[in-house]
Amino acid sequence: MGEHKGAITLSLVVLLLFGVFVAFATGVIDPLMDKIGVAFSKLVDNVFAGSGMPK
Repeated sequence: MGEHKGAITLSLVVLLLFGVFVAFATGVIDPLMDKIGVAFSKLVDNVFAGSGMPK
């Protein structure tokens, strides 16, 4: 069983990388990153607006 653990792990890594490549190629990641960027900007603005710092 020990000699198969490496092969199984390598197979899982290859499948994960393939999934990431497919996600980037089909355009799934870009809108998601845009949403995360907008939400993060709002979060930062809200934090600094509450601390009394000028905009």
